[in-house]
Amino acid sequence: MLELLDFPVRAEIRSLSPFVYKAEALLALCGCDYRKEGVADLSLLPHGKVPVLKDGDLVIPDSSLIQRHLEQHHGLDIDAGLTGVERAMAEAFRRMAEEHLRWTMVYARWVDPAGEDEIIAAAFSGVPEAARRPVFLEVREEVRQALHMQGIGRHAPEDIYAFGCNDLDAIATFLDDKPFFMGDRPTSVDAFLAGLLINMLTSRIDTPLTHHAQAIPAFADYVVRFEREVFGPRAMLPAHLAEATAA
Repeated sequence: MLELLDFPVRAEIRSLSPFVYKAEALLALCGCDYRKEGVADLSLLPHGKVPVLKDGDLVIPDSSLIQRHLEQHHGLDIDAGLTGVERAMAEAFRRMAEEHLRWTMVYARWVDPAGEDEIIAAAFSGVPEAARRPVFLEVREEVRQALHMQGIGRHAPEDIYAFGCNDLDAIATFLDDKPFFMGDRPTSVDAFLAGLLINMLTSRIDTPLTHHAQAIPAFADYVVRFEREVFGPRAMLPAHLAEATAA
């Protein structure tokens, strides 16, 4: 059985990491039998981050490498019906979401003071209570430096959130009223977008990014549709999202 490694969190969604969500969705889409395991010490993992997929003696880090492995060895072919132009469009939106929009969510979670309580509760529940905030502050400084190196962190907060809101608008415009991002069935770009959006839609962090995502009705319909289509009986739907889409 394949094993997908994530960091242990108590959450109402599959993972706080859109990349882990993507990897799990791809496993489900190719019909693989798998289980998830939490890893408290990420330093034990290749590259020091999740997701990591274990397939027998093979250890595959990074969601893109996991996707390639599933395509080469487990029959994943969800993008087979896309034209060359459609593949290029999907790749451009995926890159925007992974390498730009995601960083605005990282800023909201780890640097903006509004995210402190939620992230401490979600990500550090396994840490002794007295140590949670000190550990959070250490991680915050590491994230702040990473954001500065990436470039997003060099901007004023209002500009960072404007960048993210513009990305959300672009996604909403292209998604329009289609069931999935590229048409009538899910493809690999949906695996990341759904994971990213569901993290925003379930966030309790009071920021312009959260409010903007939650103000686009198509996003809730989209992530609920994706969960039900991909995971079937194993769909994990926060009650407020399921109720909103049923209304």
